[in-house]
Amino acid sequence: MPRKIIRVQRQTRLSATEAQALNDVRNRIADELPSIKARARALLAETRAVGKVCSALRAAREARGFTLGDIERITGIDRSALSKLERGERPNVTFETLGRYAAALGKRLRVELEGKIGDGSDLP
Repeated sequence: MPRKIIRVQRQTRLSATEAQALNDVRNRIADELPSIKARARALLAETRAVGKVCSALRAAREARGFTLGDIERITGIDRSALSKLERGERPNVTFETLGRYAAALGKRLRVELEGKIGDGSDLP
């Protein structure tokens, strides 16, 4: 259900100091917005990359005829956690977890550094 937008109008006008402060905040947001959007795009790309790895793990598991229960017994990772991982519902999965899952399938996890995101000026 969409939210109803309610416009609020001030009963009094802003003082010159308040108007300047509000304008400064708006300008700061406008200046920072491209950097925020770039970081969000990079995070989204990373999340998609992890999703591809998880999908590949699921495909490898199914190709080997393993059930989630089989992987649970081999890795010690809870079946529900494995299921969530495969469905992409665990965005903060660790390399250790992915590596254990891959090893259970006779695979190894490889991490590569690729491309150039930026000149680093947008990093904290």
